[in-house]
Amino acid sequence: MRTSLDFQAIIKNRKPEEAVKLIKNAGFDAIDFSFLEPPYYEETGFGEEWYRDLRQIAEDNGIVFNQAHAPFGTSFKDPAKTEQRFWEVVRSMKHAAILGIPVTVVHPMQHLCYYDEGAPEQLFEINMDFYQRLIPYCEMYGIKVAVENMWQVNSQKRIDHSSCSTPAEMIRYHDTMNSPWVTCCLDLGHAALVEDTPAFIRALGAERLGCLHVHDVDGVHDNHMPPYTGIGKWEEIAQALKDIGYRGDITFETPYWFRNMPMSLHGQALKLLADIGKHLAQQITK
Repeated sequence: MRTSLDFQAIIKNRKPEEAVKLIKNAGFDAIDFSFLEPPYYEETGFGEEWYRDLRQIAEDNGIVFNQAHAPFGTSFKDPAKTEQRFWEVVRSMKHAAILGIPVTVVHPMQHLCYYDEGAPEQLFEINMDFYQRLIPYCEMYGIKVAVENMWQVNSQKRIDHSSCSTPAEMIRYHDTMNSPWVTCCLDLGHAALVEDTPAFIRALGAERLGCLHVHDVDGVHDNHMPPYTGIGKWEEIAQALKDIGYRGDITFETPYWFRNMPMSLHGQALKLLADIGKHLAQQITK
């Protein structure tokens, strides 16, 4: 079981070679590439050659890219922007495939207030159309899309349910599409804010759960902290992953942790995360 880290947390203010070496030397096996910010998703951003060169840098350093995150923020309130974002997602899939990545996480639409009457069903229909439009590009580039569990802020200004935030709804999304090109990414922090995470894992099972976003939360905010620093039930989570026979990676999504940290401390922080990942992997596979 490999351990992986979000690349964009480390590449800022560094050359790609430096970032790759830093992650590898900390003890990680793989790198997660996020297309969440420009220039990564822009038509005028980095071209195919840049991604080929980056893949070669990784290979030269004995590490691989294992997972990607497509750009998000799509809104059907503006169809033109939604269509633009669709093609940005497709472009990110193409570039992820160049990096050798087998799966890219694509957020479901959640631009409607989830608690308005009929909103969950409307979002389901919108999302079925959106994801199914992506499947031909999955086949073209040889890369799966993973649906992620989301959240919204309710009228009391608290994080609450949204698209795919319950096991039943995520299973419905996955099983309705019934495609070998569609899987599920369980964001463990998102789940902890609204559900019982170990139960969510068991409900999905290994046949649906293709990948993870691993981070902790304080119970109030989606603050993407390292495991064991928030409310996460990490021993129970590891046991649930073991029980279902989870076959994916331990992929950390902790960019906020590095936001205000001096760059001189990144190596030590990465080493701690890598060790936490190895600990979790040992609990899952022992």
